Amino acid sequence: MSGETPFQSWSAVLKQRAFLLHQQIATMQRLGQESGGSEESIVQACAIYYRLLDELYEDEMPIAQALDHSDLLLHLDGEGLQTRNPRLSLVTGIMGDVRKQVGLMIRTLVSSFNEGVELPREFDLGLSSFARGSLYLGFCLPQPNDEYMVLPGDPLFEASRQALTTLGTITSLLDEPNAYDLIRHDFADPKLRDAALSAVSQLAPSGRRGVSSVTVGGRALPGRAWHTLTPQTRQQVRAWLERPVLSNETVEMTGRVRAIDLDLRRFDLRRIDGGYLPDLRCIYPATFDGPAKGWLDGLVVVRGQVETFQGEARLLQVQSVAAVDAI
Repeated sequence: MSGETPFQSWSAVLKQRAFLLHQQIATMQRLGQESGGSEESIVQACAIYYRLLDELYEDEMPIAQALDHSDLLLHLDGEGLQTRNPRLSLVTGIMGDVRKQVGLMIRTLVSSFNEGVELPREFDLGLSSFARGSLYLGFCLPQPNDEYMVLPGDPLFEASRQALTTLGTITSLLDEPNAYDLIRHDFADPKLRDAALSAVSQLAPSGRRGVSSVTVGGRALPGRAWHTLTPQTRQQVRAWLERPVLSNETVEMTGRVRAIDLDLRRFDLRRIDGGYLPDLRCIYPATFDGPAKGWLDGLVVVRGQVETFQGEARLLQVQSVAAVDAI
């Protein structure tokens, strides 16, 4: 199901199709009775239309509802999904990945004014749809309820929407031949760009779960277009993430290591000496994999190449890390 439609929603399209099928069945039944046909012959004549109705209600309607109600919609395909009942661990694992990566994006967007923000449960993505074919998972942005006081422009709600919009825009640019140049141009803030690319690299399939492709769509994507992530996408994005800092400017800073990601080799440096910088996203090389496990919550001095945005350090390619108590 793709392209433009004059109807207000995909569900409306299918309801119209169902209406026409019911009309066709009624017409076939009337013609059969007028011609003196047997009940069995009338049932046989209508069988194809009943089969089309079954397919519409069982297969297409859940997908249409997913298209209509999802801010972020994933269509997953692969060997592990060629079944009516995919493994629960596969589905929950993917849902966990989405929740984690969108949550990290939201934290990245609000970290400048709140050092250790913990997202309230009201800011969890909602599961808006679940449909087979091979598997559609739809997610919706959080909506404030009566128990949560929200002011206009609430930064967490704004960050939730911007996180999905950013992921959608990055995904849409991956199909372009000069994708990385476009991404660097459209996302001049290196911290946000790196966080978004990190999230995309995690959402793209590795090929090891039985998922060979993840097609991303939903209301958050520009034009609601569909864009496919593959294991090749994952490899390409991870190659970009190896050395994203192009600047030759070198700085040294002292701060506390927080929110370390051992898989992507990234951590946030906070409570930075001087107080003028709320936090700094840092990338370390594979040679630091061993000591990195002991950095969390530690006070360290980091040195490396820095990329700035609007005069502020935002992304650091680490060259050295030393614990303060070891200096």
